[in-house]
Amino acid sequence: MKNNWLWDRKISDSRARKILKDPKQKNFILLAALLLSRKNEPKDVFKKYMNPLLFCRQWAVIKRRMRKDKWSEPRITFWQAIYEALLNKYRKQGVAFRREVPFVKNPLCEKIGKELRNIRKRQGLSQGELAKKMDVSQQLISRIEKGKENISLSTLNDVSGALGQKIQINLTA
Repeated sequence: MKNNWLWDRKISDSRARKILKDPKQKNFILLAALLLSRKNEPKDVFKKYMNPLLFCRQWAVIKRRMRKDKWSEPRITFWQAIYEALLNKYRKQGVAFRREVPFVKNPLCEKIGKELRNIRKRQGLSQGELAKKMDVSQQLISRIEKGKENISLSTLNDVSGALGQKIQINLTA
């Protein structure tokens, strides 16, 4: 008997295959994350379930879903390597993956990011250490500090809490 990756789901293999062919399907991301967390044979995955180009285009979202299950971390590392190899292959073929979006600088975001970076450095924390305290990615901390992330007041509150700082906002006319 073959090991069925859908053993605990009430869905047939043929239905799963149909869903995994169309990222607009309601359960596409959930099933793709489940598939990749349970299967470690790329040839089998790409032959039976998912087009490799579709995998590349959807990998960031699938990976985000996989990260919700901590036990999937080794699988994420494995599939990230597969993604990078496929990405290189497709780029050599001239396949474009992202539309370049021009970055518009926001002076307020840059000012706040610079101040947060200065506080973090004064406390001797690395971006990774701060990210761990907040349970976010180091990349998010980097984007905030570079002023490339327009963070919410809630996120600003989380950062200041992790740094042990109080927020003071002055509204002046």
